[in-house]
Amino acid sequence: GSVHRLAKRAAEQQQLAASEQASIDLLRRSAPFCAQNKKVAFEGCPFYLHERLAATQLRTTFPSMRAIALLRNPRERTVSAFNDYLRMGRIRRAAGGATARDAQMLTLVASKIEMLRSGVRQLEDFDMRILTSAVYIHGLEAWGRAWPASQLLVLQSEEMFDAAEAVVHRVEDFLGLRRAIPASAYMRTHNKNTLAGKARASAALNGSLDAFFAPHNAALYRWLASRGTPFRPWPNGTHA
Repeated sequence: GSVHRLAKRAAEQQQLAASEQASIDLLRRSAPFCAQNKKVAFEGCPFYLHERLAATQLRTTFPSMRAIALLRNPRERTVSAFNDYLRMGRIRRAAGGATARDAQMLTLVASKIEMLRSGVRQLEDFDMRILTSAVYIHGLEAWGRAWPASQLLVLQSEEMFDAAEAVVHRVEDFLGLRRAIPASAYMRTHNKNTLAGKARASAALNGSLDAFFAPHNAALYRWLASRGTPFRPWPNGTHA
């Protein structure tokens, strides 16, 4: 019932808070080493952006830190997350080959969209992350309040794909690095999902995802425009 859901949500939030604190502690411990050896500490996570509390916690702990948000087309982000969950075993693969996996992804996404629309689940709920991690505006608004524009850089994955060198130079300038990252590093594929037989988006899935993300994307574009951040709207309604 509702009491069970509230208890489960509270436990999930407690787990998330502990995980975030562990990451902050790790960064704090690395600071003296980096200063002594003239190194720059980096820490990346696909979920920080969605966690509103992380923005203020990190700002309080590391006030001079610079944050970079790299945003991928929400539709592609969701499909990628589904395949990553399959690879890690968080989602049990449906029997029956690629067609069955495609249908499994469509059913799962539809059920989560319906739970959010009905109010059974909220954007912050842990079991919604496969979908809601791509609702970028939800977290970016909090990050924008906690961090000045001079310390928060928002980039598009599509920019990185199309013009990697130019984007890396922007990152280096933002971080105060003197062209320190060689092309051999950023032109190489890192952390590739090697899952065989990945699920692929159908026209029906793309339509559902585009409809779900449309108002969130529109709010994101308005927020970015208010900050003077150039951003290409993602195409909608096409078959990927």
